[in-house]
Amino acid sequence: MMQKVIITGADGFLGSNVTRTLLQEGTEVYAVVHPDSPTRSRLKAAEGLHVIVSDLPGLREQTELLPETPDAFYHFAWQGVNALERDDFNVQLPNIDLCMESLRLASYLHARKFILPGSTYEYLYCGMPVNKNAVPTPRNAYGSVKTALRYIAAEYAKQLGVPFVYAVITGIYAADRRDNNVIFYVIDKLLKKERPSVTRLEQRWDYVHIRDAVRCLILIGEKGKDDAFYAIGHGDNQPLSEYIEVIHQYIDPTLPIGIGEIPYASDELPMSCIDLTAVKRDTGYEPSVDFREGIAEIIDRMRKEYEEAAE
Repeated sequence: MMQKVIITGADGFLGSNVTRTLLQEGTEVYAVVHPDSPTRSRLKAAEGLHVIVSDLPGLREQTELLPETPDAFYHFAWQGVNALERDDFNVQLPNIDLCMESLRLASYLHARKFILPGSTYEYLYCGMPVNKNAVPTPRNAYGSVKTALRYIAAEYAKQLGVPFVYAVITGIYAADRRDNNVIFYVIDKLLKKERPSVTRLEQRWDYVHIRDAVRCLILIGEKGKDDAFYAIGHGDNQPLSEYIEVIHQYIDPTLPIGIGEIPYASDELPMSCIDLTAVKRDTGYEPSVDFREGIAEIIDRMRKEYEEAAE
């Protein structure tokens, strides 16, 4: 078990879930939160939690608040995650400097490992399950900067002598995260007894429950190897239509779904599949939340919320 961990962006969706789990396991977490963050309330007071309100450059003047030789340094802080800013280079490019700042801090503190998360937005058109051999194919500013940063940060970490791990995470789903994607669109429509209209849903995809994603990230912090590339997911890698059918059957299989009513935007279909070989070999990670189980939790929660709202 890790003793002390630093997390930037600890109040974000992923950061807050990793923080909460580490605290439950008895790890001391030094949670770095931007002063203007609107989500600081996600971090609830707990034994072992040290909240540091600062931008990343400002941390250089506050190193006394941070532990020397932390077991892991997770850099989750990223500006411009929402869909409206993913194609804005003015928003995305500063993330490179923020990561470099974090690496310098990790070097100064002699961190035992630096973990930088990537995204399948870097690989949507690579034509194969994501692993270290997959060729990046970014199509927006977000994916392009993520791709560039993978290589820039890896080389800078070598210069600084900081063990570095890059981890690409597939689509995360959770009850407290309602993304603007086909899964939540279909759930919403069916719970309202409305007909969802979708494409033929032939794209191959992988979804991972937040509990599995967090467990994998913690295992990487504990056991991940220097200069490793890991893909994090469940490993189903199946057509979107199969996920939608699970949802359809659970809510009400008699309700209509308009499969194929929406044309594809392009003849080239994206794909978000992952290869778990490396992360299983090095960390012992095994996904434990089946999609049927995980999505049932979400549907039940959403159904309850809709019923309460209707009362």
